[in-house]
Amino acid sequence: MKTQQIPTLEQAFAGTLFGSGSTEEQIIEIDPSELQEITDQPFRVYKSDKLSDLADSIRENGQQQPCIVRKKDGKYIILSGRNRKRACEMLGCKVKCIVKECSDAEADLILTDTNLYQRHELLPSELAHAYAMQKAAYESKGERKSTAAIADSYGETVKNIQRYIKLTKLPKELLDMVDSGQLPLMVGVEISNMTESDMDTIFLYLSDNPGINISVEQAKGLRNLAPLTEEKLNQFFDQKRGKPKKEKKFVTSISVKINYLEGMDNNFRYEDASKGEIQEHVLDCLADYFKHKEALQ
Repeated sequence: MKTQQIPTLEQAFAGTLFGSGSTEEQIIEIDPSELQEITDQPFRVYKSDKLSDLADSIRENGQQQPCIVRKKDGKYIILSGRNRKRACEMLGCKVKCIVKECSDAEADLILTDTNLYQRHELLPSELAHAYAMQKAAYESKGERKSTAAIADSYGETVKNIQRYIKLTKLPKELLDMVDSGQLPLMVGVEISNMTESDMDTIFLYLSDNPGINISVEQAKGLRNLAPLTEEKLNQFFDQKRGKPKKEKKFVTSISVKINYLEGMDNNFRYEDASKGEIQEHVLDCLADYFKHKEALQ
C-alpha cells in the first residue's frame, strides 16, 4: 500500500493543496452567527459530550486550528471547522477563520479532504459519500481518472474507492445497516447492484427477520432471484439454513398389531389364516371402521 503523506495544517491553510494560494493568508475572527454550515455533507457533527470536550480545550488553550471558510453571495460558508464553530458558539467567543477564494469543486475537495485527513473514526457511509463528492469534484475539473486520483491521495486501491462509492446507491435504511454492522460492507456493495425495488424488499425482509445474517455469496445469489419477493426470500434463506420446505407426505403403507384387530372380529382366527386371507380381512375391518366413523360425524 502506498504511504500516505499527510500535509501540515499550515500547508492546507496556505492553499498549497487546492491550487495556488498565498502563504500570508490572514486569520480573522468572525462571530459564529455570521458563519453558515453546509448541511448537505457526508460528515456527522460531534455528539454533545465530544463537543463539550472540544469547547473545554478551546477555553483552556484557545482555538489552535482556524476554520476554513469561503465567502459566497455575501455569506461565510464553513468548509472545515463546523465543530470548532459550534464549540466557540457554546463559549460565546468569536471563531478564528481563514477565508479561501475557491470554486465550488475546490470547496468540495477542501471540505472532504480536511475531514478525511483529520478524522479517524469515520463510518462507511461517511467515506462513501465523501469519495463520491470528491469524484464529482475531480470530474468537474476535467480529471478523467478521478477515482485513481482519490486512491492515490489516501493510499487506497482504486477497487476499494469504487466499492465505497457504490454504497451511495443504497437507500438510507440499508446504508444505516452497513454503518451499524448488521450488513457487512461487501454485502452492501453486492446489494447496491440491485434495483431500488429489490433493495427495498431486502430492507423490509431484514427488518422483519433481524436474526438473518447475509454473506457475500448469499448476496450474489439473491441477485439471480430478481425480482425479489418475500416468498422467494423465505425459500432462499430456509434452504441456506438447511431447512427445506416441508413436502406433504402421503400414506403408502400401514402396519397394525394383530391384537388390535382381534377386538374387531372375534370369529376370525389369524393363526389358521393365510397371508392373503389376513390381508383381505384387514381391508374389510378398515372399511367397516371408516364407515362407522363417518356415520358418527
